[in-house]
Amino acid sequence: MNKNIFTENLLIKVAWYYYKENLTQNDIAEILNISRNKVVRLLDKARAEGVVQFQIKGYGSNCLSIEKEFKETFSLQNAFVIPTPIAENDLSASLAKAAAQFIQNKLEKQDLVGFGWGKAVSNTIEHLSLEPDNELSVVTLTGGVNYYFPNSNSVSGGIGKFNKIHVIPTPFMVSTEEMAAKFLNEPSVKEFLDLAKLSKYVVVGIGGIYPDATIILEEKMTINELTHIKQQNAVGDILGQFFNRNGEVLDLPHHARLIGTKLSTLKEMNNVIAVAGGDKKVEAIYGALKGKYIHTMITDESTAESLIKMEVESKNELHSGA
Repeated sequence: MNKNIFTENLLIKVAWYYYKENLTQNDIAEILNISRNKVVRLLDKARAEGVVQFQIKGYGSNCLSIEKEFKETFSLQNAFVIPTPIAENDLSASLAKAAAQFIQNKLEKQDLVGFGWGKAVSNTIEHLSLEPDNELSVVTLTGGVNYYFPNSNSVSGGIGKFNKIHVIPTPFMVSTEEMAAKFLNEPSVKEFLDLAKLSKYVVVGIGGIYPDATIILEEKMTINELTHIKQQNAVGDILGQFFNRNGEVLDLPHHARLIGTKLSTLKEMNNVIAVAGGDKKVEAIYGALKGKYIHTMITDESTAESLIKMEVESKNELHSGA
């Protein structure tokens, strides 16, 4: 299907809310953060294209009901659930495209966007299609990710897709706590970390714990180190900081060697968008959701269903044990 995934999803959302939820056009405009005129145009388009007949049809309609349940289950501000690709290898690219389209629909001129690290974040940046005069600025949340911005040989000045690029000029992780403390006290590093807190939107990935995890593939950690961390009941990480199934950050020595935004800080930031999916990441995503680190989750239908099931089972266990 060659339609833009986000455009079709938005079209179906408008139709669903109007015809199935009986919301007004004003209500829909407010929920989706679009103009009432755009709601009217989308409703006209839905009728013209036959999306609205005796019932709402389309490959995204089931995703819409899951999105609603997913948001309610985990008390999220928003969710974008895409159909799970038939080929597992296509999932990462599909999620990155969805994330890019979701962000593009939100961005306004002169916005500041914070980016974490990892394959999902890198692919999202790659798929962003922005107007030349977008005047957007970006800031990294960790060190060691300058290669995500291949044209960022300066911290400002009309480079690549963005108007200004602020890259923390350090490694992702250093060899000692003392060295990390020195880096974190450098004015340029502190400036970018403080700037990141002002981001209107923040995009992060969620890492799982398995041999081909991005943190291993990018050689930020060895498999032996990751195995040891797993033995501490870790289920996943955000920005290199590991947490357990309840989203509690673990007390691990390597955390003190990281150069970047702490999860306690991320928790206080605005509009944190996570991009992740797949069976191997279900536990990691669940921990991130329970930790309340994110506001918007971009994932696939199969992953969303698994996460909802996990939460229902967890609550049932809690009630049965009470």
